Amino acid sequence: MPAVLLPVLGRWYSFAPWALVAAVVWRRHGLRAAGAMVLGGWAIAFAAEWASTAGPGIPFGVYHYRLAGLRHDWLVLGVPVFDSVSFTWLAYCAYTLVGWLGARRGRRLLLGALVMVAIDLLVDPVALRGARWFLGSIYSYPPGSGAWFGVSYLNYGGWLVVGLALQFWLRLCLGETRPQGSAGLLVSGVLVIGVYLQSAVLAVALGVGPTALACLGALLAAGALARWPRPQSPSRAGPPLLVACALSSEARAARAALPGRWERSRSGGLVRWASTGLAVEVWETGMGQTAARAGARRAPSGSPVLVAGVAGGCAPGWELGMVGVASSVLTPAGAWVRTDQVHTDRLLLAGAGRPCRLASVAGIADEPDARDRLVERGSDLVEMETAAWLEERGPGVTALRVVLDTRDQPLGPAGQLLRLGGRGPSPGLLLTLLARHPMAVPSLIAVGRRQRAALAALTKGVAIALEVMRELPAATVPGGAPEPPQGGGST
Repeated sequence: MPAVLLPVLGRWYSFAPWALVAAVVWRRHGLRAAGAMVLGGWAIAFAAEWASTAGPGIPFGVYHYRLAGLRHDWLVLGVPVFDSVSFTWLAYCAYTLVGWLGARRGRRLLLGALVMVAIDLLVDPVALRGARWFLGSIYSYPPGSGAWFGVSYLNYGGWLVVGLALQFWLRLCLGETRPQGSAGLLVSGVLVIGVYLQSAVLAVALGVGPTALACLGALLAAGALARWPRPQSPSRAGPPLLVACALSSEARAARAALPGRWERSRSGGLVRWASTGLAVEVWETGMGQTAARAGARRAPSGSPVLVAGVAGGCAPGWELGMVGVASSVLTPAGAWVRTDQVHTDRLLLAGAGRPCRLASVAGIADEPDARDRLVERGSDLVEMETAAWLEERGPGVTALRVVLDTRDQPLGPAGQLLRLGGRGPSPGLLLTLLARHPMAVPSLIAVGRRQRAALAALTKGVAIALEVMRELPAATVPGGAPEPPQGGGST
């Protein structure tokens, strides 16, 4: 290994979790979000450490790094890189875990920061005694400033401030998402438990055992507050709000938009996910007009419906990952019908997406000529379910779609893995495709990457839509009222 990389090997316990978390975020949210998270998180932590060690002692109070103990480490203006990158992956773990437990919005940010403070109650006193284990003697406080086993109380106030900043930055980068059996949740749990167990053993061996009890108590308290029941929305009673998705991946992204636990049930080809805390259900109907129509006929009377999922871009200006809120829908019969205008207008006002005219067709329209014909009819995006919901339900149907493919970047071979009525790619079709076209692998990988980014955008859009639709009753304007044809494509 080149000598320049030895600091990575020597401080593996900081860099390895950092790289692992970055990979998880890359896979779930895309390269841009992962890059913004790790670079922005490091910049926040570095600025705080530099200001405390070389500046006015804000926010952590005055302390000093010992260069003799850091001679084999990467330093930036006297601040070791391995220390400042640790803040980012620890912040991600805290953000993920309290979100999984049910905390949202400001409560999630505050509790995430408190989890970081709780861990530092144990880690900092242990690290201060690094000369007695493999960390080494890397920093010190001025004499007389260490009230908590040698650590200044001001340090923990700084951790709260920096923790809040990092939690807010994660919210900007990742959105208000809750993991559903994701790698992020597993990684976060393993890392936090691993940090606690290692530090607790060291704390007992170093004679600062009470710090382990304090850390555990604070973590349990933060977890209990995250699980504390949120007040039910008084503005909605009666039938649940339905989020209708064709594919399992779309339904998973929709569930990630709402914290809490979900109960799964299945009847025939319909899979239902009911929130245990709120009057919201996510349905997996299967792909296509026939499957969507069957689901619409089984929906409770009076339930507002949000049809959510991915779509293909037809008109110029619609790029991968862009979110569209349908103002009107072109049915397979060639008629334009309006969606729920009250909810649609509020979703647009809340920033859930941009207005679009949606073509809802009977089969995959992946060819450029097919999309050009839809543009001539005035369509921006194309999918295969919303028309069935509108024709069966009339009022109360809203549609939110995220662009997965475009005229210039079609699904290609990936489109052959989907069948009408199915809820995801078929393994049998995948094997058949690879047997016939082994060179399709790069195209499939590219579509998979685009899908991850699109589903992350879908989660954010659905989160905004649920906040709006849970506060408003369903529209009374007939959803099937015809809309005069309009030329052009993009709205």
